[in-house]
Amino acid sequence: MSAPAPGRAAPVLPGRLAGYRRVFGNRRFLWFFLSQATGDAGYAVYAIAVPWLALQISGSLAIAGLVLGVEFGVYAFSFLAGPVVDRVRDLRTVLLVGYPLQGILALLLGVLAAERALTVPVLLVLVVAISWLWDFTWTASNAAPPKVVPPDDLFAANALLSAVSGGNQLAGYAAGAAAILLVGPAQGLILYGLLNFAAAVLCLPVRVPQAGSRKGWYDGLRDGFRAFVRPGERPLVSLATFSAVQGFASAAPALLILAVANGHTPGGATTYGILFTAFAAGTIAGSVALGSANPRAGLGKLLLAVTAIEGLLVAAAVLVAPLGATGAPLWFAVGAVDVVFYQGVLVYLQATTAPELVGRTLTNTYVFRGTGRALGAVTFGAVLGVAPLLTTGIGDGVTLVLLAGGTAVAAPALRRLAF
Repeated sequence: MSAPAPGRAAPVLPGRLAGYRRVFGNRRFLWFFLSQATGDAGYAVYAIAVPWLALQISGSLAIAGLVLGVEFGVYAFSFLAGPVVDRVRDLRTVLLVGYPLQGILALLLGVLAAERALTVPVLLVLVVAISWLWDFTWTASNAAPPKVVPPDDLFAANALLSAVSGGNQLAGYAAGAAAILLVGPAQGLILYGLLNFAAAVLCLPVRVPQAGSRKGWYDGLRDGFRAFVRPGERPLVSLATFSAVQGFASAAPALLILAVANGHTPGGATTYGILFTAFAAGTIAGSVALGSANPRAGLGKLLLAVTAIEGLLVAAAVLVAPLGATGAPLWFAVGAVDVVFYQGVLVYLQATTAPELVGRTLTNTYVFRGTGRALGAVTFGAVLGVAPLLTTGIGDGVTLVLLAGGTAVAAPALRRLAF
């Protein structure tokens, strides 16, 4: 299958949809996109089922936060996967191994849950294993776009991946919510396993060749960190630190939604499904808006703005928590701005990193963000066990607003972030 060489500009088309037209004309990208959309749909089922399952088998929001914290904590170790991914000759190889192995573990998790044989320690072990495999597939998936499309189309390509994958995620959240409501989360986890196998099949036509580092794992790891701390004109350490604190605070919405639902019995499962799905739908809207805007020149200001806006929205969402599912529009808005931050940082790293270092730069940055999200999940889970929902949510909102203002003053280089 032919595709434009990375870095070669496609014919210019008028209008905001030009980037979308170009990437849809790239058949290699199209198959990659279908595989990612399917894998993300499966992950959405997993993401909605696991916190509810943790709450169900433990009866504790603190344990639910611990499970999420362990998941995010393992993601922080994705830097160990970076040198491996940068060494392979074809990124498809990582996906063809990672997806089926995740599928097997997901089926095991689902069967144990269905048989009521799942305990918190076993859940934690399986979450660690699935998350560790995800480190490899996530790194390969995010290293692929700059090798498939030129820099001018990276926002459009990532917006399509995020938005249409988000559409599948929305279906996944809805399926997971329906499973929780009708038959329990176990069947959702089995569906997650099957979707992983489907994602592997869909990526079979996709070759993403790369030069492949010839250095050993340790040397590759060292070179990746050396490039990260000596990034030239890019403020990578400042950006990663900003992302870490934002990741800490943005770990709260999933647990706040769980707490809102837990306070609305007997309709808690319905409330949880509606609010979580609304949050996911917001990420689709935010992704589409970001891809259309293509904010290369004002990226830093945008990251600061959406951080402050997310804080205000989280505070507003917990204020209307007594209304239950009626608060869905606010959680939709929280999802919309939250994804803009994450995707904006991702595209910046893809566009400004040397091709042979993309995997390691992405994962080295995620050491900061993953650690922040892990600590955030554990912290907010513990706080929600002893403090009122309103106090916790407003505290999170204030943290995000202060983070945006403090970063704007303390790190002027981030205000000027562009590519």
